[in-house]
Amino acid sequence: MESITTDELKKKILDHSPVHIVDVRTDEETATGIIPDATTIPMDQIPDNLNEFNENDTYYFVCAAGVRSGRVVEYLNQHKPEVHAVNVEGGMNAWGDEGLEIDSI
Repeated sequence: MESITTDELKKKILDHSPVHIVDVRTDEETATGIIPDATTIPMDQIPDNLNEFNENDTYYFVCAAGVRSGRVVEYLNQHKPEVHAVNVEGGMNAWGDEGLEIDSI
């Protein structure tokens, strides 16, 4: 499974690289804040939203600690392997309060 650290992802964002971040936490969890411009699709809704993922783009999946997002990346690797899916190591716990702020909903 491919992964990226939060520091590497922050650098991509600051470099204005095209990034598609998908937050797979629950609605209750994302109510506390999300990474700017992230799309929210709770983990249990990923199978119903496979058409949202374009094979020409890279998607960075984030959750609270990196476990659920890792499962989503593994799921996509099995069910839609043409999508470039990357797990964000440590999730929002590793995102921290430094660097890029999180957006409140």
